[in-house]
Amino acid sequence: MSEKNAYSTLRKNAFKPGDRIDRIENAVVTGMPDINGCLAVEGHDGIEFWIEAKAPKEPKRSTTPLFGSNHKLSQDQKNWFKRQDRAGGRGFVYIETDNHRMLLHGGHSDHINEMTLNELLDLAIWKTTKPTRNHEDWDRFRDAIRYNIPF
Repeated sequence: MSEKNAYSTLRKNAFKPGDRIDRIENAVVTGMPDINGCLAVEGHDGIEFWIEAKAPKEPKRSTTPLFGSNHKLSQDQKNWFKRQDRAGGRGFVYIETDNHRMLLHGGHSDHINEMTLNELLDLAIWKTTKPTRNHEDWDRFRDAIRYNIPF
């Protein structure tokens, strides 16, 4: 699994016609998430959001932090999420592992690197196991972004 594959999975499953989702590779603004999108909501203004996609491998021990030694959020990414949160914007971390998919509020970015898989699953505003074939699961993912469920 790679972050590029995680983006492709989201693009294919989580969004509806009329939504906009773009993968961003930005060498100018450090820490900026790699996905930007806007939900098309009938009768409302669009809802813009940012997602940092991560694709770590699940550790063998349940007590080992999921981000152990690789795929960690950088300090620049953590700082970006803090600024986004203070400005009232929507920012999320999407994590896709060998067996799970989850979405967390970017406001948790300071602690994500040190948390175990189970701790992250408990904190997630959306989660499912792989493979995710149920359309209702993906609709709930979209709703988590739309309603910006507080943490």
